[in-house]
Amino acid sequence: MAAGKNTGPPQTKRPDWSRALDILLRTGHIGVVGVLLGGAIFQAPLPAVHHYAWLVILTGLGLVATELHHSLRWPHEGRGLMALGHMLPLVLLHLWPALCVELLWVALVIGAIGSHMPRSWRHWSLVYGKVEK
Repeated sequence: MAAGKNTGPPQTKRPDWSRALDILLRTGHIGVVGVLLGGAIFQAPLPAVHHYAWLVILTGLGLVATELHHSLRWPHEGRGLMALGHMLPLVLLHLWPALCVELLWVALVIGAIGSHMPRSWRHWSLVYGKVEK
């Protein structure tokens, strides 16, 4: 085996049910985020969108769970780091609610960039460096 190949713990292929659940959660997450962002932009009363905020959290946690089920390397890979960066504006939202629309947009942009990064960046690891696939 050449040096630098297969760095890090082995990763198994994702089962079909896991991939389907991931797609379902991701689709739901994008949908409820859209409703929440639209509600913020159009200044909907908080009670009208409050349950969508909880659905954003639940679908987001579901996505984290499916990623961790697939690979425990996820938190220290580029994709996991971007997900944490994606969550940071939502934490800041509780400190600066007046910036609700702006912080939701920042979270949306970080999520979109993280989802469309090149594979080499998504799988790069803080712990293992470049992971050969």
